[in-house]
Amino acid sequence: MKTWFYNRTAYCLLNEPVPQCFIELDEHFDTRFATTGALMHLSVTLAENLCRRIADVELVAWYISDAYKSRNTFKAAIHIGSLIVWYFSTCKSLMDAGAITLATIYNLTLTQKEMDFSKAKFWNQLKQKHPTVHARYISFKDLLDEIVRWRDTAVHRLTPLVLTHSPGHPDTVPQEKREIKMVARPDITISTVATAPKSIQWAEPLHFHGQWKNSLIEFCKEVCSDIRNYT
Repeated sequence: MKTWFYNRTAYCLLNEPVPQCFIELDEHFDTRFATTGALMHLSVTLAENLCRRIADVELVAWYISDAYKSRNTFKAAIHIGSLIVWYFSTCKSLMDAGAITLATIYNLTLTQKEMDFSKAKFWNQLKQKHPTVHARYISFKDLLDEIVRWRDTAVHRLTPLVLTHSPGHPDTVPQEKREIKMVARPDITISTVATAPKSIQWAEPLHFHGQWKNSLIEFCKEVCSDIRNYT
């Protein structure tokens, strides 16, 4: 039977299509499970957790896009700054869901805190016990490191700096000529912007989502493959 696990995620709130890897995984479940007991199977639990995380990434991206439409760009910039903290956190949660899945189905002897792609022990044990699996995921290492860097900065140190940009004084510039931009480097403060403005690189609020989305879906595809083989 199909479990329709992806319908219990934020995808049911969005116009965004469910990634094909989840649909195909549930079709596989349909060939493996005959009763509603499938809903309690470990494979389904892991798949739903992973899907929920990528759906949350898409949900926060939608909230950022919606906030950008506000006519009050000053309040929108503050709102988007907080949403971006949430965005980086959901990306890290997706990575954690993948790490927990691999640690579980490949019987890695790790504590809960060690089931984390940012931990050397996780990578070392995966390589030692399952080198072919390690080889598939190492291609995501740069992305994983970048997500961790931004998440750690946003959550533990500084909220990403998001400001209104305009060709003149914002109070006199029409709404359609104002833009909301974020600093494209972590750990930048408003004092740096004020004292060395030419050194600042700016990006659209959804810059990272545009860069990361396809890779995040590819990551989900790989994890779904592992769940399928385990089931």
